[in-house]
Amino acid sequence: MALMGGFARVGSNEITVLVNDAERGSDIDPQEAQQTLEIAEANLRKAEGKRQTIEANLALRRARTRVEAINANAVIS
Repeated sequence: MALMGGFARVGSNEITVLVNDAERGSDIDPQEAQQTLEIAEANLRKAEGKRQTIEANLALRRARTRVEAINANAVIS
């Protein structure tokens, strides 16, 4: 699973996860995810100013998380 922003609480044999967005690794198109990662990396390099840099970093983190979810799914399958 690719979990975007949030937190988890663990206790009494129960895990509660609250996130802003989630995707199953199996639902993510690997080519699109890789392409999005490359675009996000380029956008970070081109970012000017604090706001653009923050937004580019967030997009890059999301793109990396999606690629990692695909890779984790491949290991499990």
